[in-house]
Amino acid sequence: MRVIAACMIARDNGFQEVVGIVADADEAGRRLAPALGYKALHAGDLATPLGAAWGAGPDARAREVLIVHPDKARGAIRLLSFDGEPRALMRDGAQPWDTGGIFDINIRALDDIETLHHALGRAGHRAFAPITNWQFGALAVREVVENDADGLCIALMQRVSPPLQGYEGVGGNASWVFNSTQVVTDFAQARALFVDHLGWVPVQETEGFAGNEGGINCMGLPLSLAEQIPMQIGIYQAQGRMEGSVEIISFGCSGHDFSQSRPPMRGWAALRFPVSDIDGFARAMIAGGCEIVEAGRVEWAPYGSAELLAAVTPWGARLEGLRLG
Repeated sequence: MRVIAACMIARDNGFQEVVGIVADADEAGRRLAPALGYKALHAGDLATPLGAAWGAGPDARAREVLIVHPDKARGAIRLLSFDGEPRALMRDGAQPWDTGGIFDINIRALDDIETLHHALGRAGHRAFAPITNWQFGALAVREVVENDADGLCIALMQRVSPPLQGYEGVGGNASWVFNSTQVVTDFAQARALFVDHLGWVPVQETEGFAGNEGGINCMGLPLSLAEQIPMQIGIYQAQGRMEGSVEIISFGCSGHDFSQSRPPMRGWAALRFPVSDIDGFARAMIAGGCEIVEAGRVEWAPYGSAELLAAVTPWGARLEGLRLG
């Protein structure tokens, strides 16, 4: 499995994995992997220099667990925990419409969203709203968005129409992680980073309101208000594909801003993108108004040595470019 996973990293084609900081990586892996039908690909102590890269100090000790879909090595979840008292949450007390950082990851329910939703509930997740029938541009989906005590927010989606394609041969009820969402204040600024500077392609762009007829929504917004709240959504990926893609959402209502929260606080901490041109990635991120917070060589277990460039967007999301070899 290790060899297969290493070979399946696709450069310049979306994120390979999402990183979450939790209170206990081993315990979180034991909860999440069975609920999603994933398998552990790697577990071990985090190399000391990587602990420093997360702002935990040069001598920080940490544990990491990497869980993956058995049939698809990309779209993996890497869980990190640092020794000592667990840190506070990056989006502590946040509602889905609050801005800053990485809000959620998206996983498809391939057969039955209710069964997958209940499995995550037994693993400690709680939904913001009941499973919702949602019209997402040209797509009709059923969706539920849920969070756990570590701040790991997961959106489950089951396609209603048109028929889902591209998942032939993918077993189980849960897909691999195919998308990740960031809630932003300035939609134009965020879009410019991905399209104008990184050169990514729009997968989908829609404008509408946060609720369907009757205010029905999956974000927990009041039904009496959701139909009146404007919402702008864009999904972007280097090759224009909805795999390893980044979604930005801007709501036409004010909320709390968590853009200053940083690792090693708990929650979704980073998206990792295999790239062929690490210098070009750095230039694009800087031009897009991002702060470079880490650069250098790291051990990207279990794949090998890699050159890392970590940048934080103006809205506080950490994006990492890695070049193996």
